[in-house]
Amino acid sequence: MMAREITLTEFIDRFENGDIRILDVREAWETPFIRGENVISIPMNQLPQAINMIPRTDDLIVICQHAIRSKRVIEYLESQHGFDNLVNLQGGVSTYAI
Repeated sequence: MMAREITLTEFIDRFENGDIRILDVREAWETPFIRGENVISIPMNQLPQAINMIPRTDDLIVICQHAIRSKRVIEYLESQHGFDNLVNLQGGVSTYAI
């Protein structure tokens, strides 16, 4: 199944309105940083140990630097753990500075 996607413009609008939940799968050293009470940061390689930290309700926008890892994470979580609430940020956050 192909991952649902959200555009950068939609992401920014929802982020600024606080109407968003984010799963950031980048490493801690990657920038730009996205912080907030609705942001869960779990580097991709730590996901298997952190499955229980990932909400299964409401849309959860999965982000990474260029949208490559986020697509892989979505495929993994959907096929291996039955998630159906994941949305990929098109193109990643590499062009987005908060």
